[in-house]
Parts: sequence; C-alpha cells; structure tokens
Amino acid sequence: MRRIDLIEFNKELLQRMNEAGIRLEDYKYCDMYRSYLELSETMKARKAVILTLAEMYHISDRQVYNILKHLEMTVKRGC
Repeated sequence: MRRIDLIEFNKELLQRMNEAGIRLEDYKYCDMYRSYLELSETMKARKAVILTLAEMYHISDRQVYNILKHLEMTVKRGC
C-alpha cells in the first residue's frame, strides 16, 4: 500500500482531526496519558506525577506538562 492510498482512505478522519487541532504524532502520547490517569489516582501531588512521567518517558517535566495540556484541550463542536 502506498502512503497516498492510506491518506485517501482516512482523508475525512485526518481532516476532522486537523480541524480539531490534533497533531498526527499525538497518538504517541496515549500510553503516557493513561499512565497519568493511573498515577493521579494513587499520588496526591500533581508535580510528583509529572516528575514520574518525565522519568518514565525520558522527557523533561515541561514537555510532560505541555503534552498533557494539549491532550486535555476541549475540541470544538462540529469537528
């Protein structure tokens, strides 16, 4: 399968995701977000959760904050 075939097959979905501000690489952070939700249940301090995630995923705590903020944004109706 060529790239264009895959894009054409998913064109409407890709367009809606783009309009909603979802970046193609956002799929990479689904596991991190799931870990965030699980850790948030057991740890009281958000900072501790962020630092734990940064260590787990080998990124800075600032990157974790930015990723979580991006993923938690509300999608506009009609997207």
